[in-house]
Amino acid sequence: MEDSLVAAVAPIAAPTLPFSRGRSPSESDSDIRNPRTFPYSALLPFPVESEDERLKHLDHIVESLYVSMAVETTAIAPLLHWTRELRSWLQLKFDMPISTRTRLAAVYYELSLAQGVAVSPSDTFSRMFLTLAQKRAFVDRSQLTLDWRLLFREMKVIAFPDQLVGSMKHAEKDMSMLSKVAVIARRFFAPGAVLEILEEILPLYNTSDPNSAQQVLSIFDALIPTDFVYAGREEWYPQQWLPSFFHIWALNPRSQPYDLIAIDILSRVASGSLIEPHLPFSATGVFTKEQTAVMFTSALRLIEVPVGRSGSPYISSYNNDYSSKPDNKKSGAARPLARWIAYSLSAYCLDDLSGSSDNSNTLRGLQGLIQSVETFYHPSNSGVWTKHLSRFLQSLTDFFALRWFREQSGELATPLDRRLTPELRREFVLTLKDVTFMGIYSKSATAAMHCQMALQNLAILEPDIILPVVLAQSYASLQGLVETHRTITSLKTLTLLSQIIVQHRHARTHVSALLGLALPGIDANDLTKTVQSLAFIQSIASYVPFADLSEGGGSGLAIEYITGAIESLEVDDSQFPELYEEDAIAVIKSSTATFGEFMLSLMGRIFSLLENLPDTSSSNSRAAPEQNAVNMLPATFTVVLGALSDELFDLVLDKFTAFVTHHVIPQATDAISNLLSCLCKIHPKRTFSKLFQVLVGNIREEIDENYAGQSKSQDVAPKDRSLVWYLSMFRKAVWTAGDVLLEYADDIFDLIVYLRENTHGAASAHASFLMHHTIYALTNVYHSDSRLVNTEDFVANKGFTVDDWGRQTDPSKGLKLHWHLPTEEQVSFAVKVYVNNAEYSISELEKLMKGDPKQQQKWSEEVTKQLNYLRMIISGAAVLYDPAKISSTGLPSDISNRSGSELLPGNGDAEMTDVSIDANISAQDSMELDAEDDADAEEDDGEEDDEESSSIKKLFTYPTGYFFAESKDDPLYEKVHHIHERLGWLIHDLHSYLQQYKEDDVTAIGNLASITRVWFIDIGCERSLKLLDTYVRSYIVDTRNFKISGQRKQYPRYLLARRAHIYYLQRVKHNSGPRSMSPLDKILLLDLTQSSLSRYTDIRRQSQHALEAAMRTLIKSRMFLAPKVIKDLNVAISNQEYDRAKGAMYTLNLRGFNRFVSRDPRYFADFALALLEAAKADKLSIHELSRSLLISFVLATRLTPKSIYYSDKAKESLEQIRPDRDLSARLESATTRNLKRADDVQAKTIFLESKLLGQYKIESHWRISFLISTMLTSGLSLLREGIPAELGVIFFKGAIDNHPHLRFSFVQGAIRLFMSLIAKSVVGYDIKKLVQGDFADLGSIEVPVDQGDPDFSAKFIKQFQKPEAEYFVKNLDRPGWLVWGKKFSAEVNPKPRFDFNFSDNDRETMTTIGETINKAWFERFCEILIQEPSRTEQDVFRGINAMFCSMIYSIVDENLAKISFDDVIEIITEVYGDGKDKNHHRAAAELVGGLLSETSSREFQLKAVDAVLPLLSRVMEDGLTPETVGYWTGCISFFSSSVDPRAIWPIVTKLASVRIDPSSNAAFKESSKISLLRKLVSKEDWRFQIEEPIVQDFLDHLDHDYKGVREEIGRTLGTISRSRYSESFASVSVFLKKNRDAGPLGVKSFVADTAQREMMEKLFEQLAIWRKQRRPLQETSSYTNGSKTVMIWFNTWLQSSSCSALLPFFPKLILPELLNLLDIKEDAEVISLAVAMFKHFGNVPWPPYLVKEMVDDVITIASTSGTWHQRLRVLAIAQVFYFRQLFQLSSQSRRKLFECVSDLLQDPQLEVRDTAATTLSGMIRCSPSVFRNVIITKLQKKFTKMLQENPIQVHPTRSSGSASRSSSMHALASAATSAVPSRTATPTAEYNAAILARHAAVLGLSALVQAFPYQSPPPKWMPSVLATLANKAANDPGMVGRSVKTALGEFKKTRQDTWHVDVKAFDQDQLEDLEGVLWRTYFA
Repeated sequence: MEDSLVAAVAPIAAPTLPFSRGRSPSESDSDIRNPRTFPYSALLPFPVESEDERLKHLDHIVESLYVSMAVETTAIAPLLHWTRELRSWLQLKFDMPISTRTRLAAVYYELSLAQGVAVSPSDTFSRMFLTLAQKRAFVDRSQLTLDWRLLFREMKVIAFPDQLVGSMKHAEKDMSMLSKVAVIARRFFAPGAVLEILEEILPLYNTSDPNSAQQVLSIFDALIPTDFVYAGREEWYPQQWLPSFFHIWALNPRSQPYDLIAIDILSRVASGSLIEPHLPFSATGVFTKEQTAVMFTSALRLIEVPVGRSGSPYISSYNNDYSSKPDNKKSGAARPLARWIAYSLSAYCLDDLSGSSDNSNTLRGLQGLIQSVETFYHPSNSGVWTKHLSRFLQSLTDFFALRWFREQSGELATPLDRRLTPELRREFVLTLKDVTFMGIYSKSATAAMHCQMALQNLAILEPDIILPVVLAQSYASLQGLVETHRTITSLKTLTLLSQIIVQHRHARTHVSALLGLALPGIDANDLTKTVQSLAFIQSIASYVPFADLSEGGGSGLAIEYITGAIESLEVDDSQFPELYEEDAIAVIKSSTATFGEFMLSLMGRIFSLLENLPDTSSSNSRAAPEQNAVNMLPATFTVVLGALSDELFDLVLDKFTAFVTHHVIPQATDAISNLLSCLCKIHPKRTFSKLFQVLVGNIREEIDENYAGQSKSQDVAPKDRSLVWYLSMFRKAVWTAGDVLLEYADDIFDLIVYLRENTHGAASAHASFLMHHTIYALTNVYHSDSRLVNTEDFVANKGFTVDDWGRQTDPSKGLKLHWHLPTEEQVSFAVKVYVNNAEYSISELEKLMKGDPKQQQKWSEEVTKQLNYLRMIISGAAVLYDPAKISSTGLPSDISNRSGSELLPGNGDAEMTDVSIDANISAQDSMELDAEDDADAEEDDGEEDDEESSSIKKLFTYPTGYFFAESKDDPLYEKVHHIHERLGWLIHDLHSYLQQYKEDDVTAIGNLASITRVWFIDIGCERSLKLLDTYVRSYIVDTRNFKISGQRKQYPRYLLARRAHIYYLQRVKHNSGPRSMSPLDKILLLDLTQSSLSRYTDIRRQSQHALEAAMRTLIKSRMFLAPKVIKDLNVAISNQEYDRAKGAMYTLNLRGFNRFVSRDPRYFADFALALLEAAKADKLSIHELSRSLLISFVLATRLTPKSIYYSDKAKESLEQIRPDRDLSARLESATTRNLKRADDVQAKTIFLESKLLGQYKIESHWRISFLISTMLTSGLSLLREGIPAELGVIFFKGAIDNHPHLRFSFVQGAIRLFMSLIAKSVVGYDIKKLVQGDFADLGSIEVPVDQGDPDFSAKFIKQFQKPEAEYFVKNLDRPGWLVWGKKFSAEVNPKPRFDFNFSDNDRETMTTIGETINKAWFERFCEILIQEPSRTEQDVFRGINAMFCSMIYSIVDENLAKISFDDVIEIITEVYGDGKDKNHHRAAAELVGGLLSETSSREFQLKAVDAVLPLLSRVMEDGLTPETVGYWTGCISFFSSSVDPRAIWPIVTKLASVRIDPSSNAAFKESSKISLLRKLVSKEDWRFQIEEPIVQDFLDHLDHDYKGVREEIGRTLGTISRSRYSESFASVSVFLKKNRDAGPLGVKSFVADTAQREMMEKLFEQLAIWRKQRRPLQETSSYTNGSKTVMIWFNTWLQSSSCSALLPFFPKLILPELLNLLDIKEDAEVISLAVAMFKHFGNVPWPPYLVKEMVDDVITIASTSGTWHQRLRVLAIAQVFYFRQLFQLSSQSRRKLFECVSDLLQDPQLEVRDTAATTLSGMIRCSPSVFRNVIITKLQKKFTKMLQENPIQVHPTRSSGSASRSSSMHALASAATSAVPSRTATPTAEYNAAILARHAAVLGLSALVQAFPYQSPPPKWMPSVLATLANKAANDPGMVGRSVKTALGEFKKTRQDTWHVDVKAFDQDQLEDLEGVLWRTYFA
């Protein structure tokens, strides 16, 4: 092949170094790799491989990868295999040279985007690319440049699919994976790629289709590089294209995905530009102030906090399927918002903090944002926004901490003037402090967790600010002063901050006090608190040594200091009291004197917990509180014991010994055993010396004296409880004892023998565990060091010192570990235990097999017992087995006498190594087949990293401390493997015995399957134990509390030790990959297979589970078993043994096995035919199972091309990894093999196809026929050059089958078949073009764009106003025209008939199909379409039928069918008939839809239009009913979305000829015709350009009498309006320049033109006329009808992307009219529509240039309107508008709004005053702090002055009092005070004015208070305001006094939780004033 990569393998002229070492001599090791934080290999206790060995292995992998790619007709399986080998190499933490990694990244980028690769392998290659290129430090940016066009090509195919490309499903990739690749790949695009991407993407942008626009923006987000720009190339700077981007953003203002994508792009610009010194940077980062204001406004929308009743700011009519941000699925907008803010902060932000504008810098904007949403963080104010806010808080602190630490370490090379400073850090922490402390108490556990992690970040940034508050709140919580949930939250918070606390000078002095307060939390009555208390103690013990360092000084000093410190924090929690370092050390030492008492109390609490703990075995969930508590105990105990001094450890050990000796708690057996295991792990010698004889003595006593252990039940009998108590502890102690076991070897051995012979049931299970633990502890490698510090340091310092408090171990320098390495004595003893017990059990089982098989119960119990013993010792000795030795085992000399020998061919060792199917395979082929057999299957399951499912054949192994590595001739080695082999043959013999005599013994056979599984998989490592998974999960959970962004592995020592152990286990796992099969393996596999086909369900399940594990372990096992299982299935079906058949099918459905037999050419045909035979079984369960398997078979067997097609640059990338030796022979061999496999697949496909066709002809049952049709239509033949004509005949005849399921299946198959024939013809049978979607456009031309003509766009649009056209625009090829490219594709007019150059075979197929399609066939097809659907959901227009019809018409047009066009039209007319039956309508609509969408030639199109037009006229005149209108709208939607309206002009004009007949009474008829028009307009979109007469007619009839007609008019006008806006630019360069010249936000969008303004003015003039004509209380009028129509119109418009086009008309025209409409109370519909419009207008993002006008008009209406209802509604708008546009309002506009709202507090109407107070409170709450402080001061003075200037006399005398009151003093008083009138007197005007003024003042002051409901302590001004309200207005009569009491009551209600803090803000006089307000004391 010319395009193959074979040419790339020519020998290199000059010799080179091996690939991985191919670097220049000047490169040092530090140049080629980033230093690791953790020294993985250096910490291992044995010598490891050299660096050269590792690189040699890497060279081999790369060479093999090269060969796999370079061969012609590339196969996927070898590529997958070597990809997994490479991943395995990387997972071992080996250092790959940067040059190697860089080249491999380029290769895998090509692989991940290669065409002709199925989705699953493509994802595998993509993941490898991500692994290689993810870390910037590991890849050389200068040596790697990737082509963005490859990604764009794949994304475009998904976002804008072509019909022909869509038929080739195998070529489609996963969008989410492509997006992940793009996230990494865009770093390596060429710096100038931005402009190139814009040139390619912007011409696709469609301004009138929001979904298309979103897809374009998603692709832009995925591709645009933002983190690398060359200096001096200003055209590449982001500032050059940002104005254009903001302009594009403004085109879709109400789409949440759009906002998310936009913020993500801008946040990446912020982070990428930070380190580029040549890019401009200011207080707002790389953005301007205007751009920053828009971004903060968007942030408010994305957070989605509620504002009044305005609802969401977004509309839900957008498609989210093409989102390019998979990492934002969980975090939403939080991460991009946080990234933008964190990377836009700099010291510049501190320069103008005192400014009045909150968007003057990013820090001020952040403060404004936090203040605006502050109250939504409070726990009592939770909702859907809670998680958004908490995620944002965590993300913000994460990014800030990440940037801070990376800048401090030099990892982030930020220019000095942009770096974060301590002052900025402090300001940042203060900004987030209050909301974080509120959020940690959230009702949502998830939100609380996010806020607690945010608090951790803040604490590590500014501990002096955060820790005092944490400690003050924690003391109050732990001492029980507040609610219980706060106690749990405080414990969680302290746990997260423990590392920071113990390392802080002041805070660590409180550690002992906090530990003491946490102890009461360990309570069996509150297990949640118990878990948190234990977690806190564990976290403290991770960094604090529990040792008495007081030197006899006692704890007096610590108690005195801590008491004083707590009192100080209660008074002021903003700072710690002063403390010098030496004083702090003295306090710490003193506090350690209490640790002994603490440990005794802790042990007492733990024992009390265990005594009262419910039985965890009855819990149904692992996450149950009881189980959580039990799991937490050993985790905490291990860490605490590691932190104990020797003296305290002895104290604990004595306490523990006393407890376990005198107590037996059955439900706590596991828990207490785990605690003893922890003791042994820390000090095995001390623990064993204390407890060994006690436990052994008690065990023997229980058996000898109490006869325990005799129960045969697996449940613990009452008399066995004590035995199990001691036995469980003993075996757990042995598990972690290690070297100490040898001192007690004889006693342990004797005890095992004693237990083996004297226990049964549950006790025998513990005995088997003891065998396992003994062998495991002696033979495995594991770290045996869990101290808080290195043992060397502990010994050198003679214990712990005060310097060990908070010590952070450096893993690269200061970490020293002690390991257990098995010695010869230990292994000898382990082998002794292993051999003795194995031989005993073998002997017992052999006796049992010779005994009486009729003794059912006793026999089964004894077999189960012995099998359990064997299973445990096999697992325990797993590390002693050598996989190579196991695999090389031959057959014994007595093989002929053993059952099962007949299953193997031949009788010699040499002949047994391969089964006959592999006899003719060469060694090299065998290696490739191994990879193909085992690797390919597992990859698709996505389980390649699972410990038990790795199917990689390891070519290289690495040292793991294997004891027999250097002594394979050791007798112990031979003995171990001899016993293992004997056990294998015993298993086989026992299986044969059970099958012969006890086939129904479910328990015994199940146990046999379990031991067989262990025998297979526990070779080299104990896979069945899953230790690695357990350790990894535990490690992930425990490190979560210590992870800090920007810091690497700042973990406690015990976690670092665990990480080293995990690495060791990973090496062991690597070496324990699949092994070769021995003859014994094959026999046991056949045994398992036989059991898997058992008649008994439980036996089948357990055997299949074991068989699945075995197949993952053994190479070629699937190949060995596949033919047998398929044969067994056939036999079982033919013999009607349905249980065995079910077992065979479930076996074939095992993970990996199913995919293997479904894809391997040797088996998949037989597999499919066997399933088909099974489906015929007369049993429903068998049929359903076979059907399910056949469906999965269909999905797995989609045919892929022979070759993988790479890009043109792939050769260059592959050249970089070419080895230096000649590989031509290997390449030739691989090519031959791949070609043969491809030919085999095709031959088997043809064979299967022929078999299926034959069976279909004779099959009578529709279910079987349906399965056959499903397989035939799956696409097996799509890529074949010739498709049999017989297949086409069956498809098309099946399309008129009587059964609906068959019809549907065959219609799908016929469409795929036809599209395949067309596609192959179009590409000239070039499979490469077919796979790549390189289809020549049929009849297409390239239309050049005159970019110099400014009126080109207008001329282009004007073409659609008339039918004459030189060309037709294809919608799919021309998605949009925001920016013109140089040319675009179109269809020539008239379109000529395309000459399909079919091959002879395909021509014959098409001819045969055409002969099938005759008049009778078509009539029958139409009859089927007319049939009544069986289900209601099917009674719709069915697009697949219309598509099938279109295909039929194409065949008719090609003159291949035996039916003429006239016959088709005649039949369609007959189908419609008289138009009275809805089923005929549906059929006619589908037939017509297909007819009008067929565009194969212009001649046919014209005939179709002429034929359809009369029918369509009949439909519109009298055929539309409520039942049929949906069919015809579906029809219009089908054909109009892909056809130029000029091509079907008569149809378009007919639909557009709808005019309103005001005299008609047929309301539905009128509305349905309009609905057809609306559907046409919505689909034609901008191409519909004949709307003017329609719009004018609708405007003339806005007041139509019928509601249905009005609603359709409104919706249609809205549909027309939202597609009318268009803008276009001649080129990308022009677009960028015009937007750049227009300002930071680009060109203004949605600016109304003169015609639009005139139309709106006339419209509202008409409404004003109608309003005047309307009589009061008139129910129906032109005004109400017309207004409803207009509001429906505008509501439709406002729910579109062009909603901003209405905003210029809102203040002057729409708002006043809406307020008038709200006065029509008698029409609920008017009110509802008006309110909906208010919500929309409040939520629409306003352009900055319209904000001031809106503010002025709102103020004008509020201050001048004579109707209080209007003033009330304006307040609602003002509140929403103020919040939504908070960052775009100028200070002047804010002041105006505040003045307006505060003036409305004096409105005569009470409702207005109350709403004004609420609005004022909300506006204050969300205002920026600087502005807020000024306005609060102003308003406080204003309202206080109003109270003072408008006093009233509270207790006056009656107005008819005596004349003595006319003194001068009284006259003076009455002049200043308005007296309260009597109940019968009329209030005076002065009194009313005073009351109104006082009420306004009270409401204003109350609004100030209510603006801060949760701030604790309250602002300094608030106590005086509250006192003013209490003193001056609380006793006022009526509403004034009530308002005061309400305000004060709400204040106290919201502060119940924090009153103990808030009360300190008031002086005594103020408290007394407040107490006298109400009749009960609120403020005591």
